[in-house]
Amino acid sequence: VDKKLFPGELLGFVTPWNSHGYDVAKTFGAKFNMISPVWLQIIPTGRGTYKIQGGHDIDAGWVKDVRGNNSNTMIVPRLIFEQWNLQHLTQVTSSPAELLHMVQVVVDFFQDEGFDGAVLEIWRQFGGREKARLHQVIKAISEGLKEAGNLATLLVIPPGVKPFPELFDKHDFKVLQPHVDRFIMMTYDHHHATGKPGPVGPMDWGL
Repeated sequence: VDKKLFPGELLGFVTPWNSHGYDVAKTFGAKFNMISPVWLQIIPTGRGTYKIQGGHDIDAGWVKDVRGNNSNTMIVPRLIFEQWNLQHLTQVTSSPAELLHMVQVVVDFFQDEGFDGAVLEIWRQFGGREKARLHQVIKAISEGLKEAGNLATLLVIPPGVKPFPELFDKHDFKVLQPHVDRFIMMTYDHHHATGKPGPVGPMDWGL
């Protein structure tokens, strides 16, 4: 329980739909490098400002317990961009002041809560469109988090599912790699509703 055998990094998500995950994270905390509770959403208010919701779900006692079992475990909550559309994305990337405001909302919240970084979930929502604007938002948040105390940025990326075009490709990786600390691919998304049954995430595909 208190010994990590796998030599690579391990990230665990704790989700509202599986509350047992909170206990697993505490019991096996020594095995994880990072824990990402699914708590937070960043919402456009419609007035050129942004707010983070989900703060009421933060369990400070649980965070303390996880860190108590392994002081090196990073708490990196997922931050999903909810209620965003192309208009919001265009607006925030067309106004330096608005982009700075949005980044500061994220940085202030994560600093105030004492988190170690953020898992950003923004890419899938736009279906591979407006990539340059997505690059701009991700780089701005990453730079803001680093300047605020070397907080980490992790990015959830959608997998390539044949015969559909890749939503996140080599060019996107090349652009973002200098700014993003970790990329997270959900390998269980290898199959889709119209596909044939098969491995959840075959090794040759995942690598």
